[in-house]
Amino acid sequence: MCGICGFIDDDEVPLSHSLNMLSKLRHRGPDQVGVYLDGSSDVGRDISDLEIDSNTGSICLAQARLEIVGGRDGVQPITGDKLTLIHNGEIYNHIELRKLLQHKEMSSESDSEILLHLIEEYYEGDLLEALKKAMPLLDGMYAIAVTDGESLALARDPIGKKPIYYNNEFPFYFASERKALVNTDGQIKRVMPGHIVIVTNNEINTYEGYQIEKPPIEINDMNDALSAYEDAFDRSIDKRIYGLDSVGVLFSGGIDSVLIARALQLKGLNVTCYTVGTKGSSDVEMAIKAAKELGLEINVEYLTEELIKEYLVEIIKAIELNGLLQVEVAIPMYIAAKKCSEDGQKVMFTGQAADELFAGYTWYKDVVKENGHLYLHDKLWEDIEKLYEDTLEREDRMAMAHSIEIRAPFLDREVIRTAMKIAPHLKINNGEDVYGKRVHREFSMLKGIPREFAYREKSPAQEGSGIHDIIKSIAEKHYKGESVDQVKLLDFGSNYRYLGNDYYGTPEMTAFLSEITKSNNIEYLAD
Repeated sequence: MCGICGFIDDDEVPLSHSLNMLSKLRHRGPDQVGVYLDGSSDVGRDISDLEIDSNTGSICLAQARLEIVGGRDGVQPITGDKLTLIHNGEIYNHIELRKLLQHKEMSSESDSEILLHLIEEYYEGDLLEALKKAMPLLDGMYAIAVTDGESLALARDPIGKKPIYYNNEFPFYFASERKALVNTDGQIKRVMPGHIVIVTNNEINTYEGYQIEKPPIEINDMNDALSAYEDAFDRSIDKRIYGLDSVGVLFSGGIDSVLIARALQLKGLNVTCYTVGTKGSSDVEMAIKAAKELGLEINVEYLTEELIKEYLVEIIKAIELNGLLQVEVAIPMYIAAKKCSEDGQKVMFTGQAADELFAGYTWYKDVVKENGHLYLHDKLWEDIEKLYEDTLEREDRMAMAHSIEIRAPFLDREVIRTAMKIAPHLKINNGEDVYGKRVHREFSMLKGIPREFAYREKSPAQEGSGIHDIIKSIAEKHYKGESVDQVKLLDFGSNYRYLGNDYYGTPEMTAFLSEITKSNNIEYLAD
């Protein structure tokens, strides 16, 4: 896990451009750094340690590394017989892939080295074709930059768990976060999930690489659904705990995080649950109760107005967004990741995507009521495919701001395939179903989770944690004495979200975040 960046251009570009980008990504990888420039490479503990023969070049790859898999020998860039690669993410099936590549000489236990050799196995002078053949074999999350010395290729996992951005002008720059690209020319764009960007001869072209196949609906019995789900879920947990003995869990007391924590506990790991919210809030109260019931260690951070005001600027800078809803849902993860890092952890698990897989959001019952179960099935696929847009990219930046890798077992490709084979009427039975996620909840009870927690009604994170009310109070005090009409005159831009017949939150709340953004010169907000 790390931050990656670099450039390519037909003309010479100063190496300092990549090193400056790398400095803006150092929070993503505090353990080691490395750089490649036109065939020459060096690695070190700090950016100042790096030594390259030339100060300019045409192709540069740089990485700041968070050391999790592969030990000290896993430092990047990694150069093979034909290619040089940097990689942000985890390849969970690297051990199986290593067996397929036994004829290759390996110098480390790194999953990134396996990734390099796999791509080289298919490389015959065409990076695009090599990546198209390699990507279906990769089980994991990844953003890849690879060069053959003439062209540069960027690739992203099919779910979009790991982000990678670039500018659409030359010199062509790329980076794990937009903030590293703020001073480049052109428009900042993202590599789309499952896609490949090839840059060569001063041309930028995008291609589809690999997408998760959509299986037919074929599981119509609850017992069959539970059995299939258990097999896929247990394998998903197993592959994500390799080499770990201690992990954190973002823990709201909702069924998704409780199930993840319980599964990790059953695997024998030391699990610490991190809960963030106001005293007396429903999330905090339920999280404490669930942790006590299941014998889990819990670390609770109680929110106050003073604490949120202290964190707001750095949270907006970290997530590169200032929309009210985005900021509110980011606060618990940002603070939880901070606490997790302070405890010496490097990995934190989340329950992300269970709602999209198993129809957990309250509005899904309206979809069923108005359009039926088959329409719901299509809607679930649509929501899964859109997770990258704000949720996954936001969560990646939240956690990596504190050098914490997020692992989401529900986003495992086999869990996704299995969940989407299950008939939607087993997930939510009709338009009157207030719970949803029936397969998911029943499965949780099979794992020893009491019904009280398995069937806890869904509560939005910003409300269940009490965050929404705190920001509302802060904003109202900030604009005390000004009329609502005066506040509405402020420039909200695209961040003033219109939801249904009412604005989300109040004009004061949105204006307050907009004002913070402008007064702190935060200029790299996402589209």
